[in-house]
Amino acid sequence: MSMNLPSGFEIAKFSDLKYDGMAVEIRYKGVPVAELNMDKGKDCCEIEIPSRFSPPDGQFSFPIKDFIDALSRAEALLDSLS
Repeated sequence: MSMNLPSGFEIAKFSDLKYDGMAVEIRYKGVPVAELNMDKGKDCCEIEIPSRFSPPDGQFSFPIKDFIDALSRAEALLDSLS
């Protein structure tokens, strides 16, 4: 099952062997941009972003709450610059 958004984003459920449970993948115009999982519990949702800047071990994941906070603060800072 997947959800297509008017913005060009798509959200798709999948089960990856590296996760204990289900995960979702976010794609933009068909290109995977992030994976979300709740392997550490419902209150510890993590986001993994594939990136050429990922550490050598390939693990580049962090709590989604922290990422949303950082995005919100970055948007506010950008807005203050204009």
